[in-house]
Amino acid sequence: MILGTMSLWEKQNKFEHTVIVTALEELNLLLNGDVPEGRVEIKGDQMYVSFMEFDAKPMDEQLAEKHESYIDIHYLIDGEETIGWFADREDLRVVKAYESEHDYALYDPSADEILLHLKPGMFAVFFPNDIHRPGMGQSSKIKKAVIKVHVGLLQP
Repeated sequence: MILGTMSLWEKQNKFEHTVIVTALEELNLLLNGDVPEGRVEIKGDQMYVSFMEFDAKPMDEQLAEKHESYIDIHYLIDGEETIGWFADREDLRVVKAYESEHDYALYDPSADEILLHLKPGMFAVFFPNDIHRPGMGQSSKIKKAVIKVHVGLLQP
């Protein structure tokens, strides 16, 4: 998992994988214009971004998720969002088994979950071993972008 902010991106990006850098730079280009709605393809199904706006959920109403084929990059545009994070391990309670067609499994929150509090301009990168619980918070509306990066793009 990586947590960062676009205000420090110029200093941070030299430490990131080139695919992550490309994804966030493409997002920056999209954000400099009129922010689109829905899905925008960057590299077809290999890398795309979904823009969304929704009501934040209370913590007791949100399950955690895990992906195997895609890395998620969550970028907060407006509002405040809490995202829970915990590492994948065998003792977790699976609520919905992994479904390859939609690339996700659902989990109950873990007792050792770490809460990340995102403010506008912040991003979080979740790899396949990162279970995350997005969309929670106190603000009524959350506006964000989620970049999906196929794990195959990180292969040498």
